[in-house]
Amino acid sequence: MPILKRLLASLLGLTLACSAMAVNFLTEENPPLNMLRKGEVAGVSTDAVREMARRASVPANVTLLPWTDAYARAQKETDTCVFSTVRNPEREKKFIWLGPIARGEWSLFAREGFPPDVKQIEAFKKYRVGVVNDARVGYLRSRGFDNLVVAEQSKDLPAQLAAGPNQPGTIDLWFTQTAGGPAMAAEAGVKDLKVVFSALMSQDYWVACNPGMAADTAKALRDASTSMRADGTYKKLAARAQ
Repeated sequence: MPILKRLLASLLGLTLACSAMAVNFLTEENPPLNMLRKGEVAGVSTDAVREMARRASVPANVTLLPWTDAYARAQKETDTCVFSTVRNPEREKKFIWLGPIARGEWSLFAREGFPPDVKQIEAFKKYRVGVVNDARVGYLRSRGFDNLVVAEQSKDLPAQLAAGPNQPGTIDLWFTQTAGGPAMAAEAGVKDLKVVFSALMSQDYWVACNPGMAADTAKALRDASTSMRADGTYKKLAARAQ
């Protein structure tokens, strides 16, 4: 009987340890990297995160939230990561970094009524640019874009695009993922979307985890990420977004 009790206690301890390893992976609506489709979080980066967790034997809870909420929680909660995250100097020491898991290209979009003769980047800066409240805001401001309309979710912006410039309560341009922009606009009923400046920004995206995460969990995830890069999994997933 004592042996059976010890065995049961060991199994209970193992179960509790596994439960403690569960990680919350938080993300935003940002197709084709991460998005909600038919009630499930999907996308290239989401697939990469789920595969990383599977290889690491880490139970994963993937949740879609507004970016500011997801980013704030990842800084406060030790069992939490946020993706797809731009890695920059001001964020470097705030997280444990896994990846890169994907690469994103960002362009300026407008509706067909936008002036076709605007070609140079400086000429776009006088127009109102809609952008989601994440690293894109800082990037645009660093490039001299000051007339920004900042939203918490990308999906709220396409419907605000005006058919022509300088209309009250609208935006003239939308800064979003080159690959995912048209589909998101179509869902908002905007079908006359066009790229007016391609590849204004191109950056790698990472999984950013709270630095208080258990060391063995962080190591397991990092090892899984390394194996995915070595066997070409990241490249195969990225090809889906092309």
